[in-house]
Amino acid sequence: MNISHLRPALAGAMALSCSSSTPGDPNGGGETCTGYPAWETSAYVLPFAPGTAYRVIQGNCSPPGNGHRGSNRYGYDFGMTIGTDFNAARAGTVVAVEESHLDGEIAATGKDNYIAILHADGTVGLYGHLTQGGAIVGLGDQVTRGQLIGRSGNTGNTNNIPHLHFSLQSCDPVSLGSAACPTIPSTFRNTDPNPGGLQNGVTYPAR
Repeated sequence: MNISHLRPALAGAMALSCSSSTPGDPNGGGETCTGYPAWETSAYVLPFAPGTAYRVIQGNCSPPGNGHRGSNRYGYDFGMTIGTDFNAARAGTVVAVEESHLDGEIAATGKDNYIAILHADGTVGLYGHLTQGGAIVGLGDQVTRGQLIGRSGNTGNTNNIPHLHFSLQSCDPVSLGSAACPTIPSTFRNTDPNPGGLQNGVTYPAR
């Protein structure tokens, strides 16, 4: 699959605003974030190396007017400086890569860099806002859980705040569009207890 640019429908899945959010509906916007799998036996690990820790700058069920809402409500943004290494949260096959855009190409342009990895159960892990040339893997590569796959950046709709976006999608949002492949709840087994997903404003260590 040759993806030359990020589909506009997918750009919304990686929008950022640094407002507080927690699972449930703390913001009165009609959003509900529930149905999280048991974190102790999760198939996922945090998308960064053991021994490092990063803060969630936007979690699930964002306040109205922010990015993680509706079909995109189950997403996480980790505050990372440009060029920070990140890892695969789960093993799979790389099905899409975009890395041509420059850091600082902002907002409605939709010029995100990203990697999408297809898992054995048909879900897809989406890693967004990579720096230019930040993909370490290529289309068709098989990756293992915890493998280094890319470097974070500040491309697309980041509100000019460098970070890594991670979301678990029900299918491939690059080829089918984010509306057809809504986000689904995810938890992580190699960090502090997170039965209701990762909490906004909290720093999580990878173990």
